[in-house]
Amino acid sequence: MIRLLLPSVLALLIFSSASAQAPKGINYQGVARDNEGKPIASKTISVRISILQNSAQGNVEYSETHNPLTNPFGLFTLVIGQGTVTSGNFAFVSWAIGNKWLQIEIDPAGGSSYQLAGSQQLMSVPYAFYAEFSGNNSLSAGTGIAINNGVITNTGDADNSITNELITGALLTADKKLRITDAGGTKEVDLAPVANQSLTLSGTTLSISGGNSVNIGSVNTDNQNLSLGAVSGTNRTINISNGTPVTLDVADNDNSITNEIQDLSLNAATNQLSLTNDATPVDLTPYKQTLTYTAGTNSLAISGGNSVNITTTLAQTLTNNPNASGIRIQNVGAPTAATDATTKGYVDTAIATAIATNYAFKSSFSFQNLLGVFNDSPVALTDVFDDFNVVATNRFTAPAAGVYSFTVTGSSSLGGIPIKLRITSGSTTLYEIKRTQAYPVVTIINYYDSNIYKLNAGDTVEVVVTSLAIGERVDGLFFGSKL
Repeated sequence: MIRLLLPSVLALLIFSSASAQAPKGINYQGVARDNEGKPIASKTISVRISILQNSAQGNVEYSETHNPLTNPFGLFTLVIGQGTVTSGNFAFVSWAIGNKWLQIEIDPAGGSSYQLAGSQQLMSVPYAFYAEFSGNNSLSAGTGIAINNGVITNTGDADNSITNELITGALLTADKKLRITDAGGTKEVDLAPVANQSLTLSGTTLSISGGNSVNIGSVNTDNQNLSLGAVSGTNRTINISNGTPVTLDVADNDNSITNEIQDLSLNAATNQLSLTNDATPVDLTPYKQTLTYTAGTNSLAISGGNSVNITTTLAQTLTNNPNASGIRIQNVGAPTAATDATTKGYVDTAIATAIATNYAFKSSFSFQNLLGVFNDSPVALTDVFDDFNVVATNRFTAPAAGVYSFTVTGSSSLGGIPIKLRITSGSTTLYEIKRTQAYPVVTIINYYDSNIYKLNAGDTVEVVVTSLAIGERVDGLFFGSKL
């Protein structure tokens, strides 16, 4: 964190005389210290000066940068208004409008990574710039101007010329400042406070930002109703709410009610449409149209119009007639995708083939305890053959629901450790493989057991061992088939 010592270091270069031009700058001194309070001594630093509107968090009206050299005590000096401008124009700072705040930012390395050092409100001294454009007792009247007791009066310039009164330039800036240039120079007016106004409607109250509100409920004419007034002879009155009614005379001057009723008739032979009490019939022949069906394209067309394909889907046909009017689907080839249609014969053949196939597998295993403790741990399986193609590194996975037969054989020359089949089908069950001592070498343990199990698709079978002593070993075969 950069800390900036800000004693009474702000000062304006005051007018050298009462009528002198105000200097375009503000003297500024400060002491830059690091986060330990030590002066940043004898070093070129970067300082960004910003003049803010209304508050320490206000919009930037003017900004510039400096690169002063601090002295051995961290003191630096600069003139605000004479730096490198980054935004705004110092000459057009609107000192007469609102409060002004001075914000100081510093990069102790002399770059552009500025850190906020502090901000404070500008008080009376800088407003001497505003006094440059205000009246005082030292003002002298020019041609056509009179000053009496502080009152300025336009007396006319007496030259009767209209050309030297013209404004030579006018500019509205992006930040809503109006600058007008004439023979007396350039003057500026900040229109921002009134330039960005918006209308809002809450209920029947219409408001403008920065202004007043108006209740428009009493003048709302959007909700009006039309109604028919009472019948008076041949007059009919149409009323509108909150408006002026209109009366219409609907009489046809013959006062007959019978000649207002007419019949419409069509002569099928001549295609003529006639209205009673009207001697002129209408010939509809040009409008007569014909429907045509083309069997090859299954399209229905209307003369003088478009055509429609009326091919019926199988689903639509079966909805109207479940047996498809006795028409059979036949000669459908073998499917290439699981969603393709096929015939019953194809399905029957596939099922028969699947039933006739004898799925079987055979794997070998070899386990030796080289680590210490194994508790129902699966052993690695090595394929001898695998018609299922579903024997993984250490387990068999049932490809379909059914009854399976599994056999385990093996021998152990050291330890005779337990071997089990672990069946996982929803829950897990362990089946221990039978062990017997070999004869006549009783130190060898032989294993043999065969069982059948009913499995669902996805169920698994593993050969697991339990060994507590290093060196214990067992070798064998694990094989099975689907019945």
